[in-house]
Amino acid sequence: MLIQPESHRVQAPFQQVLKGMNTHLRRALGAAAAMLVLNSAFASAEESPPQFGPWVRGLAGGAAHQGKTDFSDGPGDFSVNRGFFQGSMGYAWNRDTSVSVSLGAGSSVYNFSDEVTVGGETPWEEIRDYRISTPIRFAPTENTNAIIIPSLRSYAETGADLEDGLSTGLLAGVSWTLSEDLSIGPGIGWFSELGGGSSIFPILVIDWNITDTLSLSTGQGMAASQGPGLGLYYKPTKKWSLGLAGRYEKTRFALNDNNGADRIGEDKSLPIVFTAEYSPWPMTSISFMAGVETEGRLKLEDGSGKSLGGSAFKPAPIVGITFSTLF
Repeated sequence: MLIQPESHRVQAPFQQVLKGMNTHLRRALGAAAAMLVLNSAFASAEESPPQFGPWVRGLAGGAAHQGKTDFSDGPGDFSVNRGFFQGSMGYAWNRDTSVSVSLGAGSSVYNFSDEVTVGGETPWEEIRDYRISTPIRFAPTENTNAIIIPSLRSYAETGADLEDGLSTGLLAGVSWTLSEDLSIGPGIGWFSELGGGSSIFPILVIDWNITDTLSLSTGQGMAASQGPGLGLYYKPTKKWSLGLAGRYEKTRFALNDNNGADRIGEDKSLPIVFTAEYSPWPMTSISFMAGVETEGRLKLEDGSGKSLGGSAFKPAPIVGITFSTLF
Protein backbone atom coordinates (compact mmCIF):
# COMPACT_ATOMS: atom_id res chain seq x y z
CA MET A 1 0.00 0.00 0.00
CA LEU A 2 5.32 2.17 -5.17
CA ILE A 3 5.91 5.23 -7.18
CA GLN A 4 3.13 7.39 -8.51
CA PRO A 5 4.12 8.68 -11.99
CA GLU A 6 3.48 5.49 -14.03
CA SER A 7 0.22 4.21 -12.55
CA HIS A 8 -0.16 0.99 -14.51
CA ARG A 9 3.42 -0.09 -13.93
CA VAL A 10 2.88 0.10 -10.20
CA GLN A 11 -0.66 -1.26 -10.21
CA ALA A 12 0.09 -4.32 -12.31
CA PRO A 13 1.67 -6.39 -9.49
CA PHE A 14 -1.45 -5.94 -7.39
CA GLN A 15 -3.67 -7.00 -10.27
CA GLN A 16 -1.58 -10.13 -10.77
CA VAL A 17 -1.53 -10.96 -7.07
CA LEU A 18 -5.29 -10.51 -6.62
CA LYS A 19 -6.13 -12.46 -9.78
CA GLY A 20 -3.68 -15.18 -8.87
CA MET A 21 -5.29 -15.84 -5.47
CA ASN A 22 -7.89 -18.58 -5.45
CA THR A 23 -11.34 -17.74 -4.09
CA HIS A 24 -10.81 -19.29 -0.67
CA LEU A 25 -7.51 -17.52 -0.08
CA ARG A 26 -8.89 -14.15 -1.14
CA ARG A 27 -11.79 -14.55 1.26
CA ALA A 28 -9.44 -15.58 4.05
CA LEU A 29 -7.40 -12.42 3.64
CA GLY A 30 -8.91 -9.27 5.05
CA ALA A 31 -9.21 -5.61 5.64
CA ALA A 32 -5.61 -5.26 6.70
CA ALA A 33 -4.60 -2.96 3.88
CA ALA A 34 -7.20 -0.42 4.86
CA MET A 35 -5.84 -0.56 8.40
CA LEU A 36 -2.18 -0.40 7.43
CA VAL A 37 -1.94 3.03 5.92
CA LEU A 38 -1.34 5.35 8.82
CA ASN A 39 0.10 2.67 11.06
CA SER A 40 3.13 2.73 8.77
CA ALA A 41 3.52 6.43 9.46
CA PHE A 42 2.64 6.85 13.15
CA ALA A 43 3.61 3.50 14.61
CA SER A 44 6.91 2.97 12.81
CA ALA A 45 7.82 6.61 13.26
CA GLU A 46 7.31 6.30 17.00
CA GLU A 47 9.42 3.16 17.34
CA SER A 48 12.96 3.60 18.57
CA PRO A 49 15.42 3.43 15.67
CA PRO A 50 17.50 0.25 15.34
CA GLN A 51 20.80 0.07 17.18
CA PHE A 52 22.80 -1.14 14.18
CA GLY A 53 23.14 2.15 12.31
CA PRO A 54 21.67 5.58 11.54
CA TRP A 55 20.03 4.46 8.28
CA VAL A 56 16.70 2.66 8.64
CA ARG A 57 14.88 0.87 5.83
CA GLY A 58 11.44 -0.64 6.03
CA LEU A 59 8.90 -2.71 4.13
CA ALA A 60 5.22 -3.18 4.92
CA GLY A 61 2.25 -4.65 3.12
CA GLY A 62 -1.03 -6.44 3.42
CA ALA A 63 -4.02 -8.07 1.76
CA ALA A 64 -7.62 -7.51 2.77
CA HIS A 65 -11.21 -8.59 2.31
CA GLN A 66 -14.42 -6.92 3.40
CA GLY A 67 -17.08 -9.60 3.25
CA LYS A 68 -20.30 -9.31 1.31
CA THR A 69 -22.89 -7.09 2.98
CA ASP A 70 -26.34 -5.76 2.07
CA PHE A 71 -27.36 -2.12 1.79
CA SER A 72 -29.64 -0.81 4.53
CA ASP A 73 -31.71 1.48 2.32
CA GLY A 74 -31.66 -0.15 -1.10
CA PRO A 75 -31.33 -3.43 -3.02
CA GLY A 76 -28.14 -5.36 -3.62
CA ASP A 77 -24.86 -6.07 -1.86
CA PHE A 78 -21.11 -5.60 -2.30
CA SER A 79 -17.69 -6.74 -1.08
CA VAL A 80 -14.17 -5.31 -1.33
CA ASN A 81 -10.71 -6.82 -1.87
CA ARG A 82 -7.71 -4.67 -0.95
CA GLY A 83 -3.94 -4.85 -1.31
CA PHE A 84 -1.13 -2.51 -0.28
CA PHE A 85 2.65 -2.34 -0.26
CA GLN A 86 4.98 0.30 1.13
CA GLY A 87 8.71 0.94 1.25
CA SER A 88 10.51 3.49 3.42
CA MET A 89 13.97 4.81 4.19
CA GLY A 90 15.05 7.14 6.95
CA TYR A 91 17.99 8.56 8.86
CA ALA A 92 18.17 8.71 12.66
CA TRP A 93 20.60 11.17 14.24
CA ASN A 94 19.80 9.71 17.64
CA ARG A 95 17.03 7.85 19.49
CA ASP A 96 14.65 10.84 19.36
CA THR A 97 15.47 12.55 16.05
CA SER A 98 14.85 11.09 12.60
CA VAL A 99 13.51 11.86 9.12
CA SER A 100 12.17 9.26 6.70
CA VAL A 101 10.37 8.98 3.37
CA SER A 102 7.65 6.40 2.68
CA LEU A 103 6.29 5.46 -0.75
CA GLY A 104 3.19 3.32 -1.05
CA ALA A 105 0.76 1.93 -3.62
CA GLY A 106 -2.44 -0.02 -3.26
CA SER A 107 -5.70 -1.14 -4.80
CA SER A 108 -9.30 -1.57 -3.60
CA VAL A 109 -11.48 -3.70 -5.87
CA TYR A 110 -15.23 -3.29 -5.25
CA ASN A 111 -17.62 -6.05 -6.30
CA PHE A 112 -21.23 -4.80 -6.53
CA SER A 113 -24.26 -6.90 -7.42
CA ASP A 114 -25.93 -5.90 -10.69
CA GLU A 115 -28.88 -4.02 -9.16
CA VAL A 116 -26.76 -1.64 -7.04
CA THR A 117 -26.64 2.09 -7.77
CA VAL A 118 -25.01 4.82 -5.70
CA GLY A 119 -26.50 8.28 -6.13
CA GLY A 120 -28.58 6.88 -8.99
CA GLU A 121 -25.51 5.85 -11.00
CA THR A 122 -23.55 2.65 -11.62
CA PRO A 123 -20.92 2.44 -8.84
CA TRP A 124 -17.15 2.28 -9.19
CA GLU A 125 -14.96 -0.81 -9.58
CA GLU A 126 -11.22 -0.49 -8.79
CA ILE A 127 -9.73 2.41 -6.82
CA ARG A 128 -5.97 2.95 -7.08
CA ASP A 129 -4.09 4.42 -4.15
CA TYR A 130 -0.64 6.07 -4.28
CA ARG A 131 1.03 8.12 -1.58
CA ILE A 132 4.24 9.63 -0.30
CA SER A 133 4.81 10.82 3.25
CA THR A 134 7.73 12.21 5.26
CA PRO A 135 7.55 11.42 8.99
CA ILE A 136 9.76 13.74 11.06
CA ARG A 137 10.47 12.99 14.73
CA PHE A 138 12.28 15.23 17.19
CA ALA A 139 12.47 16.00 20.92
CA PRO A 140 12.03 19.71 21.81
CA THR A 141 12.91 18.97 25.44
CA GLU A 142 14.21 16.02 27.43
CA ASN A 143 10.69 14.81 28.31
CA THR A 144 8.89 15.90 25.12
CA ASN A 145 8.58 14.12 21.79
CA ALA A 146 7.04 15.53 18.62
CA ILE A 147 6.11 14.08 15.25
CA ILE A 148 5.10 15.80 11.99
CA ILE A 149 3.94 13.86 8.92
CA PRO A 150 3.25 15.79 5.69
CA SER A 151 1.83 13.66 2.89
CA LEU A 152 0.70 13.71 -0.73
CA ARG A 153 -1.74 11.06 -1.93
CA SER A 154 -3.93 10.14 -4.87
CA TYR A 155 -7.11 8.04 -4.82
CA ALA A 156 -8.58 7.49 -8.28
CA GLU A 157 -10.60 4.87 -10.11
CA THR A 158 -8.87 2.96 -12.89
CA GLY A 159 -9.29 5.08 -16.02
CA ALA A 160 -9.40 8.38 -14.11
CA ASP A 161 -6.45 10.76 -14.00
CA LEU A 162 -4.33 10.42 -10.88
CA GLU A 163 -4.11 14.21 -10.79
CA ASP A 164 -7.88 14.39 -10.25
CA GLY A 165 -7.51 12.31 -7.09
CA LEU A 166 -4.67 14.32 -5.53
CA SER A 167 -4.92 15.61 -1.98
CA THR A 168 -2.44 16.83 0.63
CA GLY A 169 -2.35 16.25 4.34
CA LEU A 170 -0.52 16.96 7.57
CA LEU A 171 -0.49 15.05 10.86
CA ALA A 172 1.23 16.52 13.89
CA GLY A 173 1.41 15.53 17.52
CA VAL A 174 3.38 16.10 20.69
CA SER A 175 3.61 13.92 23.79
CA TRP A 176 5.06 14.41 27.26
CA THR A 177 6.75 11.62 29.19
CA LEU A 178 4.99 11.69 32.54
CA SER A 179 6.62 8.50 33.78
CA GLU A 180 8.57 5.55 32.39
CA ASP A 181 5.19 3.91 31.65
CA LEU A 182 3.15 6.83 30.29
CA SER A 183 3.57 9.31 27.44
CA ILE A 184 0.56 11.35 26.37
CA GLY A 185 -0.29 14.49 24.43
CA PRO A 186 -2.49 16.12 21.78
CA GLY A 187 -2.30 16.00 18.01
CA ILE A 188 -4.13 17.27 14.98
CA GLY A 189 -4.76 16.09 11.44
CA TRP A 190 -5.58 18.16 8.35
CA PHE A 191 -6.39 16.89 4.87
CA SER A 192 -7.54 18.69 1.74
CA GLU A 193 -10.61 17.06 0.21
CA LEU A 194 -11.59 16.32 -3.36
CA GLY A 195 -14.34 18.67 -4.44
CA GLY A 196 -13.00 21.51 -2.29
CA GLY A 197 -12.66 22.21 1.39
CA SER A 198 -10.70 20.26 3.97
CA SER A 199 -11.15 18.15 7.08
CA ILE A 200 -9.56 18.75 10.48
CA PHE A 201 -9.69 16.30 13.37
CA PRO A 202 -8.05 15.84 16.80
CA ILE A 203 -5.64 13.03 17.65
CA LEU A 204 -4.75 11.50 21.00
CA VAL A 205 -1.05 10.58 21.10
CA ILE A 206 -0.64 8.02 23.87
CA ASP A 207 1.71 5.22 24.86
CA TRP A 208 0.64 3.81 28.22
CA ASN A 209 2.01 0.62 29.73
CA ILE A 210 -0.83 -0.06 32.16
CA THR A 211 0.92 -3.21 33.41
CA ASP A 212 3.86 -5.29 32.23
CA THR A 213 1.57 -7.04 29.74
CA LEU A 214 -1.29 -4.56 29.09
CA SER A 215 -0.96 -1.31 27.11
CA LEU A 216 -3.04 1.42 25.46
CA SER A 217 -1.54 3.16 22.43
CA THR A 218 -2.07 5.11 19.23
CA GLY A 219 -1.64 3.47 15.86
CA GLN A 220 -0.22 0.04 16.67
CA GLY A 221 -1.76 -2.73 14.61
CA MET A 222 -4.47 -0.36 13.38
CA ALA A 223 -4.58 2.64 11.16
CA ALA A 224 -6.87 4.82 9.23
CA SER A 225 -6.95 6.57 5.95
CA GLN A 226 -7.15 9.96 7.65
CA GLY A 227 -6.29 9.42 11.29
CA PRO A 228 -4.78 6.84 13.63
CA GLY A 229 -6.90 4.54 15.73
CA LEU A 230 -6.69 3.62 19.38
CA GLY A 231 -5.94 0.12 20.60
CA LEU A 232 -5.79 -1.88 23.82
CA TYR A 233 -3.13 -4.61 23.69
CA TYR A 234 -2.24 -7.64 25.79
CA LYS A 235 1.22 -9.17 25.42
CA PRO A 236 1.26 -12.69 26.92
CA THR A 237 4.75 -13.48 25.56
CA LYS A 238 7.66 -11.57 24.03
CA LYS A 239 6.64 -12.61 20.51
CA TRP A 240 2.84 -12.43 20.68
CA SER A 241 0.47 -9.49 21.22
CA LEU A 242 -3.34 -9.57 21.22
CA GLY A 243 -5.45 -6.45 20.83
CA LEU A 244 -8.77 -4.73 20.31
CA ALA A 245 -8.64 -1.60 18.15
CA GLY A 246 -10.97 0.81 16.40
CA ARG A 247 -10.92 3.93 14.27
CA TYR A 248 -12.98 6.21 12.05
CA GLU A 249 -12.15 5.84 8.37
CA LYS A 250 -13.12 7.96 5.38
CA THR A 251 -11.73 7.67 1.85
CA ARG A 252 -12.65 9.95 -1.07
CA PHE A 253 -11.63 9.19 -4.65
CA ALA A 254 -11.94 10.55 -8.18
CA LEU A 255 -14.07 8.44 -10.53
CA ASN A 256 -13.70 7.62 -14.20
CA ASP A 257 -15.83 10.14 -16.12
CA ASN A 258 -17.24 7.71 -18.69
CA ASN A 259 -20.39 9.81 -18.98
CA GLY A 260 -18.47 13.05 -19.41
CA ALA A 261 -19.23 14.33 -15.89
CA ASP A 262 -16.76 14.64 -13.00
CA ARG A 263 -17.67 12.42 -10.06
CA ILE A 264 -16.27 11.82 -6.56
CA GLY A 265 -16.89 8.66 -4.54
CA GLU A 266 -16.71 8.29 -0.77
CA ASP A 267 -16.46 5.23 1.47
CA LYS A 268 -16.61 5.74 5.23
CA SER A 269 -17.06 3.40 8.18
CA LEU A 270 -16.04 2.63 11.76
CA PRO A 271 -14.06 -0.66 11.78
CA ILE A 272 -13.54 -2.51 15.07
CA VAL A 273 -11.13 -5.45 14.98
CA PHE A 274 -9.38 -8.02 17.10
CA THR A 275 -5.67 -8.38 16.31
CA ALA A 276 -3.02 -11.03 16.88
CA GLU A 277 0.53 -9.93 16.16
CA TYR A 278 3.54 -12.22 15.97
CA SER A 279 7.13 -10.87 16.04
CA PRO A 280 9.55 -13.63 15.01
CA TRP A 281 12.47 -11.27 15.63
CA PRO A 282 12.95 -7.60 16.67
CA MET A 283 11.40 -4.92 14.40
CA THR A 284 9.54 -7.50 12.31
CA SER A 285 5.88 -8.42 12.78
CA ILE A 286 2.99 -10.23 11.14
CA SER A 287 -0.52 -9.20 12.18
CA PHE A 288 -3.76 -11.12 11.76
CA MET A 289 -7.03 -9.20 12.06
CA ALA A 290 -10.74 -10.00 12.19
CA GLY A 291 -13.68 -7.81 13.02
CA VAL A 292 -16.55 -5.80 11.64
CA GLU A 293 -17.08 -2.53 9.79
CA THR A 294 -19.90 -0.54 11.37
CA GLU A 295 -21.65 2.73 10.48
CA GLY A 296 -20.72 2.20 6.81
CA ARG A 297 -21.91 4.45 4.00
CA LEU A 298 -21.07 4.93 0.30
CA LYS A 299 -21.67 8.32 -1.28
CA LEU A 300 -21.52 9.95 -4.72
CA GLU A 301 -20.80 13.65 -5.38
CA ASP A 302 -20.28 15.80 -8.44
CA GLY A 303 -16.92 17.42 -9.19
CA SER A 304 -17.64 20.40 -6.94
CA GLY A 305 -18.47 18.24 -3.91
CA LYS A 306 -22.27 18.49 -4.15
CA SER A 307 -23.97 15.31 -2.93
CA LEU A 308 -25.81 13.24 -5.54
CA GLY A 309 -26.94 10.62 -3.02
CA GLY A 310 -25.62 7.74 -0.99
CA SER A 311 -26.42 4.39 0.56
CA ALA A 312 -25.74 3.05 4.06
CA PHE A 313 -24.63 -0.55 4.34
CA LYS A 314 -25.09 -3.09 7.09
CA PRO A 315 -22.19 -4.23 9.34
CA ALA A 316 -19.66 -6.09 7.20
CA PRO A 317 -17.19 -8.78 8.32
CA ILE A 318 -13.52 -7.96 7.80
CA VAL A 319 -10.45 -10.20 8.06
CA GLY A 320 -6.88 -9.56 7.08
CA ILE A 321 -3.14 -9.93 7.37
CA THR A 322 -0.31 -7.40 7.30
CA PHE A 323 3.44 -7.46 7.77
CA SER A 324 6.10 -4.88 8.55
CA THR A 325 9.85 -5.00 9.00
CA LEU A 326 12.71 -2.58 9.62
CA PHE A 327 16.31 -3.36 8.67
